[in-house]
Amino acid sequence: MKEKQSNIINRETGTETVRDRLMANAAQLSKQQQVIADFLMDNLQEAPFLSVMEVAERTGTSEATVVRLSQRIGYEGYAGLKMALVAMLRGAGANTDTANDGPDISKDVLAAMARLEVQNIERTLKSIDRKAFEEAARVLREADHVFTFGLGISAHLADLATYIFTEHGVRCSSLDSRFTSPREQLVVLRPGDVVLGLSFPPYSGETIDVLKEAHERQLTTVAITDRPSAPATAYSNHALLVSCQGMTFTNTTASVDVLLNALAVKVASEDRSQSMEVLARINDILAEKSSLVGDD
Repeated sequence: MKEKQSNIINRETGTETVRDRLMANAAQLSKQQQVIADFLMDNLQEAPFLSVMEVAERTGTSEATVVRLSQRIGYEGYAGLKMALVAMLRGAGANTDTANDGPDISKDVLAAMARLEVQNIERTLKSIDRKAFEEAARVLREADHVFTFGLGISAHLADLATYIFTEHGVRCSSLDSRFTSPREQLVVLRPGDVVLGLSFPPYSGETIDVLKEAHERQLTTVAITDRPSAPATAYSNHALLVSCQGMTFTNTTASVDVLLNALAVKVASEDRSQSMEVLARINDILAEKSSLVGDD
């Protein structure tokens, strides 16, 4: 029990604990683990904001190696190591002996966040399968009804998808997370319906269950997620992968927003007459709303 308490305390202390662990275990690290250790030591200010994927990319190693290093120095995984580094920034700022170890993101978080979002969008543009994108747009356009679902920040994105698709002429609704089980709502879905699931780390089991249920009923499923190995891909006919790495433990959404808008525009461009009719009706409705404020 004392050992467990000690581990918890160590994880929540500052840079010295992480540094001491890396140095104490240096002789036992593999060559690749040493590369990661050196990177972390040289970037103590930036490292707390990097995901395991980004650390692997920056060091030319694998995510598994990053996790093994974290475990080697006494953490349960990379999340534990990251928590210790985050605790450093929550404490009395960065210690004076580490203030110049790397770029101080805290000096301009707004600019750093904007750059990160741009990087996520650029990574998505480079990596996304254009054929998968075209196929996903096609099934969304041909669907009798599209049902979106996600939990956490993905719930917001699911609602955003519903709004964007509806505005572009796609019959779309969000599955309600207030049901005892979201799968209850799937009983009314018909063969021509499509389920769009949004799933990002930490992956929600309920989102996977919705996709699995729909997939087993032979409904068409589309998943928007972050990597080929994500659980959602196993139950999707069409998987679209986006980069959504955040500075802390929350995924960013800019690349997902871009993808959703691109899908909606693609759908509308393939059926211009319907999309123009929908747009005209929406404009008529808005023109009737006396509560809207417009230019004089």
